[in-house]
Amino acid sequence: MRVLMANKFLYPRAGAETYMLTVADELQSRGHTVGFFGMAHPENTKRGEMQTIPAIEFGAKHGKVAALKNIGRAAWALATGSTQKTLAAFIDRFKPDLIHAHNIYNQLSPGLFVKYAATIPVVMTVHDYKPVCPNYSLFTQGETCTRCLSGKFMECVKHRCVQGSVMKSALAAASSSIHKSRETYTRGYRLLIAPSGFLKRQLVAGGIPEKHVTVLNNFAAPAKEFSTPGKGILYFGRLCREKGIDTLLAAYAKMPFPRPVLSIAGEGPLSEELKALAAQNGLNEIRWLGRISPSQIATELDRCAFSVVPSVWYENCSMAILESLAGGRAVVASDSGGNAELIRSGIDGEVFKAGDVDGLCAKLIELTQSPEKATTMGRAAHETAKNRFSPGVHVDSLMTIFESVK
Repeated sequence: MRVLMANKFLYPRAGAETYMLTVADELQSRGHTVGFFGMAHPENTKRGEMQTIPAIEFGAKHGKVAALKNIGRAAWALATGSTQKTLAAFIDRFKPDLIHAHNIYNQLSPGLFVKYAATIPVVMTVHDYKPVCPNYSLFTQGETCTRCLSGKFMECVKHRCVQGSVMKSALAAASSSIHKSRETYTRGYRLLIAPSGFLKRQLVAGGIPEKHVTVLNNFAAPAKEFSTPGKGILYFGRLCREKGIDTLLAAYAKMPFPRPVLSIAGEGPLSEELKALAAQNGLNEIRWLGRISPSQIATELDRCAFSVVPSVWYENCSMAILESLAGGRAVVASDSGGNAELIRSGIDGEVFKAGDVDGLCAKLIELTQSPEKATTMGRAAHETAKNRFSPGVHVDSLMTIFESVK
């Protein structure tokens, strides 16, 4: 099978790209041919034939002037159809049997594939809430939000949901309105693949027919062998409000002495605030690791007794959970979004109510004071990773989906 992967970034920039490239590797190892369509970048994959368009960035770190210029460039590409023409030429040359789209919003467009839907099977793995939420996350102003599921996307403008900007929020709302009115996500795709049942339910609540969405969890490669858990607690991820890191610190502060070491890996907008809060409350047992590489995360997982995922936003399919299970470590996770779907509470992890400091504290104490339980759960976690969330198991299911839409 010849599979065309479409994503705005074609290098391992974040979770969606890592997912796409790992799936590409697995497909190629099975004898399939994979091509790529996205934006130009010096770090782009060399895994297969590729076609790119000029890179465009919208992130806040690029400044308002640059953002305006790039919005203009994206609008011009849409108006002239240059991206569509480039894609058409590549499809004619590559001749895919199937197109697998990922994050193609803004710089590309979800509407690119509508004209091919009748002749080439097109599926999309929906890595976030963008089809029903203009700011991707169902989270704004420090709390979860489902106002736009009704289709009233002006709520995004009212609450400045995109980077606190009226202009960017208005553009995002307008884009969402256009795709909803044109039924882009049903006309352009044979099937949408949701990495969690929770995400599927939000897509359906947002107006996408239930039969048009299937669920396939993400994956993480399990460790070859189970290793006995070490000591301490590990958090790895962004240091931001939606990840619930402040809930974790509050729960940790309530643990009795001697507290286990808490290792925190990651960076984000709350970095300095959290360090100051920890110092103010005498939380000297915390190791602040900053941003570390995937291999270093694996090392930290090997050292810890268990990990914690305290998110207060609606997690889709948390890679922190999957990577912890793959490393043979129990996970204490909030019940927000799709988290509870990945964990068998009491078997390979524990689940607590999102934002519940006392509930989280109780789970941390329980596993810290019972290393035997942490070991038993860690062994079960490793088995879960092998049997449910390995790359091979995932691609087996993905191939079944591919065959179903041909």
